[in-house]
Amino acid sequence: MPFHVIICGAGLAGLGAAIALRRKAHKVTVLEAAQQLSEIGAGIQAPPNSCRVLESYGILDDLVRHVVRPESIQFRRYSSGKVIGKTPLRPTMTDKYGFPYLLIHRADYQECLFDHPHADKVEESGPRVFLSSGEVLKADVIVGADGIRSRTRACVLGGDDASPTASSNCAFRATVPRDVMLANPGTHHLINDVHANCWIGYQKHIMAYPIRGGQLYNLVMSHPGHASVGKWNEAGNMLEKKQHYRTFDPAILAVLENVDSSLKWELADLPALPTWVSSQSRVVLIGDAAHGMLPYLAQGAATATEDGASLAECLSRATEAEAIPKALAIFHNIRKPRCETIQALSRTNGDIWHLPDGPEQNQRDQFMTGMTGQTRSESGTSAQKPNRWSDNQLQPWPFGYDVIKEVRHSIPQRPTHFAEN
Repeated sequence: MPFHVIICGAGLAGLGAAIALRRKAHKVTVLEAAQQLSEIGAGIQAPPNSCRVLESYGILDDLVRHVVRPESIQFRRYSSGKVIGKTPLRPTMTDKYGFPYLLIHRADYQECLFDHPHADKVEESGPRVFLSSGEVLKADVIVGADGIRSRTRACVLGGDDASPTASSNCAFRATVPRDVMLANPGTHHLINDVHANCWIGYQKHIMAYPIRGGQLYNLVMSHPGHASVGKWNEAGNMLEKKQHYRTFDPAILAVLENVDSSLKWELADLPALPTWVSSQSRVVLIGDAAHGMLPYLAQGAATATEDGASLAECLSRATEAEAIPKALAIFHNIRKPRCETIQALSRTNGDIWHLPDGPEQNQRDQFMTGMTGQTRSESGTSAQKPNRWSDNQLQPWPFGYDVIKEVRHSIPQRPTHFAEN
């Protein structure tokens, strides 16, 4: 049965959910605060689990025109640039999981105009959304996809809210044009050799890779510090940047010399929420509003994409409005445990990357160097597998996941007012 669904937020989670729900014939209204599309956020990674969803929407081929297909992700010693760990991505990911690992500009991913009024308040009775313009919109279901500082979350949690937990780090984000990278003999190899590179050091790292078909070099520079949680557009201090990374590899320092401006944002995640679904089962959270996570596994956008597909699949089984609570309960039971596990893994991965110089860091580097990720037979504890991308036991769980198949396996056999599809 088609429902009217209001989605608060036109980020990756909201837009993905809108596409999925419209494909299931639901009426969808998307509300967004931003007035126009911006390039804030720059590059993101799209691993196989998100590409699988995008293919099901019929939009992967369109996105591929804008992406870079990296050959590998390389972990480097911060001071020398020596490669201490490497995970093959192309064609390995497609060969193993059926879908590629891509690097994409966030603005290219969104492909949406931001010219709608934003949700000022959400009320469950109805349910209704109160706009800042004074207009009130009603729907069968309201989806809170409004980010880590979600206003919808307070409705779901009964008036209370769960504030984001700031980490001890914030990050600068910047891009460098291809021609600038090519003009410097010390940096041209970074734009020509198609790899994602991550220089890891004590309390800080730099993740860098080409985007937009290699026309830009994307930089994410994590370091101790603070900014405003949930904001992406605070100007970064260039003197502070130089001070934080002064001991890093000369090659990446040469790249940083060409960064005239950057954006700074706080790295934060959410605690495990008691629920993602409101008491009357008409308001539901997805994406960062439900499970905002640290970026150290590059699964934030991927899990948000999975959320939208899962929600649409669950709602498509409801044959009348009375079945919406059942649909949302199944969605909640499928998504919450997976996303909270990824949240936890992301936190611990940051600890692994940011070890101080010394014996523990040296041991990490040795273990990383010995990991190939090519066979499931490689043994060792999680501590002995510090490159999570090459952890042969862990890797299939995020990358090989099929969220649509998961919903189909989770549907009860003969539920009342519920279709098996």
